[in-house]
Amino acid sequence: MSLLLEVKNLKTYFYTDDGVAKAVDDVSFTLDKGETLGLVGESGCGKSVSALSIMRLIPNPPGKIAGGEIYFKGKNILALSEKEMQNVRGNDIGMIFQEPMTSLNPVFTCGNQIEEAVILHQKLSKEEAKQKALEMLKLVGIPAPEQRYNEYPHQLSGGMRQRIMIAMALCCNPEILIADEPTTALDVTVQAQILELISKLQRELGMGVIMITHDLGVIAEVSNKVAVMYASKVAEFGNVDQIFYNPKHPYTIGLLNSIPKLNKSKERLSTIEGSVPPPTHYPKGCHFCTRCTFAIQKCWDEEPQLLEVEKGHTAACWRISEIDLLKAQYEKSVA
Repeated sequence: MSLLLEVKNLKTYFYTDDGVAKAVDDVSFTLDKGETLGLVGESGCGKSVSALSIMRLIPNPPGKIAGGEIYFKGKNILALSEKEMQNVRGNDIGMIFQEPMTSLNPVFTCGNQIEEAVILHQKLSKEEAKQKALEMLKLVGIPAPEQRYNEYPHQLSGGMRQRIMIAMALCCNPEILIADEPTTALDVTVQAQILELISKLQRELGMGVIMITHDLGVIAEVSNKVAVMYASKVAEFGNVDQIFYNPKHPYTIGLLNSIPKLNKSKERLSTIEGSVPPPTHYPKGCHFCTRCTFAIQKCWDEEPQLLEVEKGHTAACWRISEIDLLKAQYEKSVA
């Protein structure tokens, strides 16, 4: 596989009246051609901000990419001018934004909004752009594309709007697709259709995909590699089997324990007590220490670094060497 994207020590901060909010702090990951990387974690962990940083869409002020490097096919896109970056957005890297109702312009038809990117990046005529837009509407499985082409976003269902967003993201055949919660608020039938559509287009176009979600079921279905994010940092990174069958970070363990199990339908769901701390007031040591069942004093005092557990599998925890024993003791205590 050839390397498409490399994010190295990315830091994205927001400067607010309450202090510096470190939304993304020293995050690193890679993406290969034809591969799917899952970014998973609770709301407020830095997943969407990481994606917006790659697209260089962080509002300034108050936000700023304070450090790190983002390489797309060996070129540092943080060093590009705004005009050069406009050629990358949509053309080389496409993005499905989190909320299709607010991401689509309510005063333009769906067809107009797909055409805009095609005309800008592929230099097609108005008629050629219209034909391309209709092709994309068919590709994403929208019935009666000629009719939908002339309709406005408010006339479509949530699933249809999500498909319009996918058509917009893919109309220029990007090499990377960033899908930010592409199945949120959709019923399970439409969710399955959207995931199958993205996988199908990925196989046909050879794209690399970054799938951002809080749904571990989606991650298990579509991802090759997984980065578990918590409070601005990558807590654990590995391939999908390593994360699901051999988790090493207490946060990952907590997320997996919270998944409903068919054979234990009468038991109460396991939860992670507490909530994500505000980004202006993270703990001095491990960001998860305020909620961690296994925390010791060192966790409060010193920040752990990502350490390799096995080939390609890293986790940031001071108790990695004891985690299997601690996990067994914890599961026995709650059984």
